[in-house]
Amino acid sequence: MKKFFRMLGSGYILILFILLLEIGAVLFLEWLIRGDGLQTLHIINLDDNQPLATLITVLVYTGVRLIEFIVALIIFFKIVNKDEDPEFKIPWIVGMLLLPLFFSVLFLIFGNHGLNKRDRLIVDATRNAYNAHFKLNKREEKEYKEELGRAIGTFKYIKNITQLGAHQNNRVTYYKNGETFFPALIEGLKEAKEFIFIEFFIIADGKEWSAVTEILKQKAEEGVEVKIIYDDMGCSGTISGSTPRKFRKLGIDCRKFHPFRPILSGVYNNRDHRKIVVIDHKMAFTGGINLADEYANEIVRFGYWKDTMVKIEGSAINNLIATFLQNYNLCSGQISDYNKYMMYNYPKFEEEGYVMPFGDGPGGIDDALIGEQTYINMLHYATKSVYISTPYLVPTYQLIDAMRNAAFRGIDVNLILPGIPDKKAVYAVAKSNFRYLLDAGVKIFIYKPGFNHMKTMLVDDELAFVGTINFDFRSLVHHFECGALLYKNPCMKDIRKDFDEMISQCEQVPNNYKLKRGTRWFCSIVKLITPLL
Repeated sequence: MKKFFRMLGSGYILILFILLLEIGAVLFLEWLIRGDGLQTLHIINLDDNQPLATLITVLVYTGVRLIEFIVALIIFFKIVNKDEDPEFKIPWIVGMLLLPLFFSVLFLIFGNHGLNKRDRLIVDATRNAYNAHFKLNKREEKEYKEELGRAIGTFKYIKNITQLGAHQNNRVTYYKNGETFFPALIEGLKEAKEFIFIEFFIIADGKEWSAVTEILKQKAEEGVEVKIIYDDMGCSGTISGSTPRKFRKLGIDCRKFHPFRPILSGVYNNRDHRKIVVIDHKMAFTGGINLADEYANEIVRFGYWKDTMVKIEGSAINNLIATFLQNYNLCSGQISDYNKYMMYNYPKFEEEGYVMPFGDGPGGIDDALIGEQTYINMLHYATKSVYISTPYLVPTYQLIDAMRNAAFRGIDVNLILPGIPDKKAVYAVAKSNFRYLLDAGVKIFIYKPGFNHMKTMLVDDELAFVGTINFDFRSLVHHFECGALLYKNPCMKDIRKDFDEMISQCEQVPNNYKLKRGTRWFCSIVKLITPLL
């Protein structure tokens, strides 16, 4: 019952309510500016003074239509002049031409997938604050290029945009499910002496969150600095809205990211989908697992919940500190002291390879879609094989075309999707892309045990990504995301083994796969609006 009432007050329900109000207001306005609406409300009386009533009706109608036209025209040119892929702009333009008032309102609520001026200034300031910690001298730059070889382009792309660095001599541990990750997280939190940073899209009441909460309370009493960020929309109905206030009383700095406010705001789309835990300078975690019991398979929602995380030990922790503090600064409105957290002499581990954690954000954060382009760069890198796991397949045209091109080049491209989806309509749209990929030679597998939520890519058994970025517009365009790019790390064999085990539990989609006609029509309509959402 408590969860039911919490859900009623959630941001999703309020946004739906506001949308219904907007639609109702538009319908009411259309009725009002006709003579019968004005007369019904006794604003005018057509029987007493017909000429005056007609004049008032015309003036009201003309005034409302003029305002509607001016607003729609401003928004139309705002859309046209955006520096972004036409794939995102065309559906908005068509909508504005057909239903200008409705799509104007819709655009004001959902159309902004960039940052406002205040947030962009904060992001730029954070980059300036941490940039010096990732600069290389000439010798390091030379070694960097030699050892990364052909992979240098993928790493330099991220470096040149985010200013974050790639790191050698780090230890990376791969967790193939929540059952192995959560015990490691709990033990790691117990070791904290200086600070704990926690950032999740979803935190949900339950066994895992209760265990974490008890440790955080104890660590706060011991003087450990604890900072928590969670997404307000992602946690709608999963934890109490008063959580930040309760934690502050315990000495824990807890903040909602882009808290819901019942006003027209593009930040509804810019959610914090990141998953980061940093514990002192000892270890950091990132990947696809949220802080909720279904991720540990403590409760069953969609069969077996498959997801992954990595633990990083070494200097690459600084990347995740910088990424966490970026969103913390967006919440607090102040720039953190990066030297306080990043000036540290990290131990070096006798481990091969490179690791590069990084954060992605809405298109406006960098005027680039880092996650999308990183996936494309990895597909271009491939010479033998590609393994991809994603819960959703509603990608941009550039990304799905890169998958096809890799298969056409003779690369063994393997794609794993859930057997039990969490969103049936989205899953149907994913299936509508099967034919396009199968025709190019992409192998598609359905994970039969349940819901495959992991967002992992492995290329040629030597270049990998583990993180939060789905193959859909939400992750690629709108959300704040993160993950780790890995190159020739010992954990590559664990990632490959995990993919092999998954495929052994999958059913391969036949090459003659075909959707029913009604489903194809439905998906065709939905795919027209996916760039809007």
